[in-house]
Amino acid sequence: MKKSIKFISFVAILIVLLAACSTEQKEKQHADKVKYDRIISLMPSNTEILYELGLGKKVIGVSTVDDYPKEVKDKKQFDAMKLNKESLLKAKPDLILAHESQKSTAGDVLKSLKQSGVKVVYVKDAQSISEMYDSFKQVGEVTGKQSKAKALVKETKQNIKNIKASVPKDAKSQKVFMEVSSEPEIYTAGKQTFFNDMLETLKAKNSFSNIEGWQKVSKEDIIKKNPDIMISTMGISEKSYQKMVEQRGGFDKITAVKKGELKAVNGDEISRPGPRIDDGLKALKEAIYDK
Repeated sequence: MKKSIKFISFVAILIVLLAACSTEQKEKQHADKVKYDRIISLMPSNTEILYELGLGKKVIGVSTVDDYPKEVKDKKQFDAMKLNKESLLKAKPDLILAHESQKSTAGDVLKSLKQSGVKVVYVKDAQSISEMYDSFKQVGEVTGKQSKAKALVKETKQNIKNIKASVPKDAKSQKVFMEVSSEPEIYTAGKQTFFNDMLETLKAKNSFSNIEGWQKVSKEDIIKKNPDIMISTMGISEKSYQKMVEQRGGFDKITAVKKGELKAVNGDEISRPGPRIDDGLKALKEAIYDK
């Protein structure tokens, strides 16, 4: 009987091992089949995903707004808002990673590139952390790096779980105003945006959760919302942001201004649905809760 149990256990283990080997072999075959050596990324978040998956050396071109990791400064740059077919073809890419939104802004050029034999893939427009994981998987699938993408998802999920657990359990939910830009008009993030999802993840309230997407708001509206905390994502220092807000008439009535709760975080880390999102979430959590 014991021998029988041992044999069954051995068979079970063998099946698991064979399945794992089969999966690895399939991934290797897929990777060989879809091997791309000259990749152009037209969105910073896609570029960061490619580097995290170990494909940095295969990236030959990036968008003009790419700035991370530092190696991208040596790559050929393309204006994603004004794509030029001849310039792109001259770089001889075998894969172009575009963003879903570029279907409307550069669809004709990208379609023409497809017809010229270049593989063009549109990465979905992630508006939440869960959708970001889908982007990791999509890029991994296209490039034959499914295992690394899966590991990246697992690691990021754990990091985010740890950050959520660090939010003080007895902390009062704060009303937060996210300032995306200040000139010529003030813009913020409403519901169905990445920022809104991050605030909800941290158990904070978005002052403008009543609007949808990225919209401009008036100074009067901000005063009316009376946020507990105001956070700039514009790449300026807290000191500069404080000085800017203090010059706005009527803002001295806002709770955040009265209490000196004017913060600044790295906009790239929290706005790009990429591998650094856990760093951005941590910085946002510290801006809201760490006093």
